[in-house]
Amino acid sequence: MKRVLRQREPDELARYRRAAPSSTWEQMKSDLDSKGPDVYAACRAQLIADQGGICAFCEIDIRDNDPLKCRIEHFHPKSDTSEAHNWALDWNNLLGVCSGGSNKHGDAPYTQKPLTDNLSCDAHKDQMIQSGKLPAQCEGWIINPAELVASSCLFGLEKSTGKLSPDPTNCAASLAWPGNCHPDLQTLVQHTIDMLNLNCDRLCQARLAIIKDIERNKKKQRKAGYSAQQGLTNLANRYLRRQWPGFFTTIHLCLGAATETCLANLGFLD
Repeated sequence: MKRVLRQREPDELARYRRAAPSSTWEQMKSDLDSKGPDVYAACRAQLIADQGGICAFCEIDIRDNDPLKCRIEHFHPKSDTSEAHNWALDWNNLLGVCSGGSNKHGDAPYTQKPLTDNLSCDAHKDQMIQSGKLPAQCEGWIINPAELVASSCLFGLEKSTGKLSPDPTNCAASLAWPGNCHPDLQTLVQHTIDMLNLNCDRLCQARLAIIKDIERNKKKQRKAGYSAQQGLTNLANRYLRRQWPGFFTTIHLCLGAATETCLANLGFLD
């Protein structure tokens, strides 16, 4: 999971909210008279563009904007009417996410059987809410990627399995997380991984494929006579040709500081 940087909301959403400020999300999507489907499409396209083409939670590639592979997630429940605020049409409450492995006709790494075990992201989050394991108003219980800061990565990577884990050093060194409902940041990170099922076999296998590819290319760089540092720099330039590649955090953790140098040289805002 990396920081999400939203740009200005689409004009289509702003216009619709002014015209129908109390509309629900479902009403908006089906409102043909006010071009609701176009509003939804514009929001999804803008979110994917803002996120560099990757899922806000698991970082799988969704840049092709395939409706079967990606959709819009409301981090705060869109049904919440406890205050005079329409969370459903709040641009700052929206995230572009993958289908979470819920499309039974998809291919790996987007889908893998058994589907129940390999659900992730909002699909798994919804199950955790329905089962009572996660509050519907999940702020403080799991991390909102829009609230991450550009600092040391809070996640670690087990290269032999592709599993994510909290980075204890970076978690301890980071500022306190506002509204954290857990004893510490490390526990918040672990709970985020668990509630979004970011270590399901489907996602771990996808990360492993990237890890193995990077390790093969590291070996090639050594055989070509490059120093360890130059080899990492070469690979960072290769893997970061687009902003952002799928499973960016995996690439970042495999290539280390060379990634940050490459991003700075390219002018990318992390």
